[in-house]
Amino acid sequence: MKVLLVLLVLFSPFAAQSAPAQSALSSPADHGLKPVSVSAARTVEDTYIRTFDSLAGVPLYATANELIELKGQPLAIVPDPWEDSLEFRYADMSAGIAAGMVSYIHVSPEQVSAYGLKLNGREIDPLRDTLKNTLGSPDFAAEDGDVYMRGHTALKVYVDRQTGEWRGIDLFDDYSD
Repeated sequence: MKVLLVLLVLFSPFAAQSAPAQSALSSPADHGLKPVSVSAARTVEDTYIRTFDSLAGVPLYATANELIELKGQPLAIVPDPWEDSLEFRYADMSAGIAAGMVSYIHVSPEQVSAYGLKLNGREIDPLRDTLKNTLGSPDFAAEDGDVYMRGHTALKVYVDRQTGEWRGIDLFDDYSD
């Protein structure tokens, strides 16, 4: 029975297709259109960051102990002036610790210039990269910067609106803003 099915499929008119006949319809090339490379389309898509999990190698919501395991002892621990929390300051970033967990991560332009910047483990350069490809359009334009949302996490790029220069980047939970 199986042999009969195989033979039927092999000798079916659909099994051996002849070359397609010339179509009266024009092709995209006739109109000066070029096919888009799948790899080129993927490149733009792959640059877009869909979630915000970590900044400067530190995961949001990491415990204080996990932060110390990752980065070592901070250079300083100071009260956060904006929240009821502590700020652990490192050479390459600062992290706010509230209720024993990282509630925000901040990097300054000086820190990025000296140490680079990784968002979700991917190297980004706010000075040279087009953040539009990486982050999309801002979800909110605040007086002091642009806010990009991914679920309940937010990335804020502080921008001097007069000069256009960026002044810092924060990753935080949108409930803690």
